[in-house]
Amino acid sequence: MAIYYKLIQNKIKGDKNYGKYYAHTVRQGEVSLEEIEKTIEENCTAKASDVRLVLRELFDTVKYYMQQGYTVDLREMGKLSIAVKSTSVDTPKEFRTDRHITGFRCKYTPHGERRGPSDGQPRSIRRGLLEGCVAREADFYAPE
Repeated sequence: MAIYYKLIQNKIKGDKNYGKYYAHTVRQGEVSLEEIEKTIEENCTAKASDVRLVLRELFDTVKYYMQQGYTVDLREMGKLSIAVKSTSVDTPKEFRTDRHITGFRCKYTPHGERRGPSDGQPRSIRRGLLEGCVAREADFYAPE
């Protein structure tokens, strides 16, 4: 497994890092739901149609709970919730839902386990989704 990157020069004048180089992720493409279904079908006894049924029901159930104001904890996958976007007002009496609520956004927090001084490690959070991830410089360019 590798995440490919290309070095890109910062060309934003006035930025403190102007002229410096940074790593920019080169995406490898997109994986469809059908491809995920086929991969799961190959790795276990469930048929792709069963996987689709379960994933569709998972989506509907997660959406239902999120829209009820719950944070949905999918364990190793992480947590999902909905947050409100709004403009500010000077006093609570001025606030009107129809005028000041400007939208919603989906929040995703990947699962993580805290590590710290007690186990001899510096303080950090270990993310399961990142385990085994390696960075490699791309010798090709894949447009995003």
